[in-house]
Amino acid sequence: MKNAIITGATGGIGKEIARKLAGMGYNLALVYGNNHTQAKMLMEELSEITRAEAYSMDFSSTNGYSLTLKRMLKDFGSFEVLIHGAGVSYRDLFHEMNELHFEELLSINLKPLYYVSKEIIPSMIEAGKGSIISISSIWGSKPASMEVAYAMTKGALEQFTRSLASELSHMNIRVNAIAPGGVDTKLLANLTDQEKMDFIEDIPFKRLAKPEEVAELAAFLIEKGTYITGQVLTMDGGFTL
Repeated sequence: MKNAIITGATGGIGKEIARKLAGMGYNLALVYGNNHTQAKMLMEELSEITRAEAYSMDFSSTNGYSLTLKRMLKDFGSFEVLIHGAGVSYRDLFHEMNELHFEELLSINLKPLYYVSKEIIPSMIEAGKGSIISISSIWGSKPASMEVAYAMTKGALEQFTRSLASELSHMNIRVNAIAPGGVDTKLLANLTDQEKMDFIEDIPFKRLAKPEEVAELAAFLIEKGTYITGQVLTMDGGFTL
């Protein structure tokens, strides 16, 4: 049986990746923060076609990571796919940024890369295969005024991707990232309607990406892109051209 773990599973992108992988025959460990209602609904939906279990994880507590991850490994045995989909964004002038928001960016956007990967990688090494995919952003490599701290976390995620790929490539474990531009999810709620319209106007395709499109690319990397590792794949409708 094929097992996958998805962090940020109740988010717009995470949810669509979960649906895509469920349709591909993966058993799913759905990791989320505190959106219990959405997690229950998603688990019930996916349980009609595959095994799906939801796990609430406190991204600010190291102890919470360890206990929950050990329980997940006991429940599933091992995972051959790990999706780092958890993410949050705040839009402020950097020198006016709320300290709690900054700490939350670090806890949600970065800490799972260490704690979750650290627990899951040994089973991939033992199996001799694995695919790790992180959801980055075009702001991981492009300057992002008003989102300095967010861009900082995504830049770190991309270097994590390249470096871990270098470390694990000889073990047949692939590590890649997807860097979307604007995606039609709640993450863009920090833009006003006018700012959102202006953003879309600057995209050559004149629309936002659909979460389903990100899920399709993730599925390609898992099942078809078996000679791809250490890459950050941009999908932004031509925005950064």
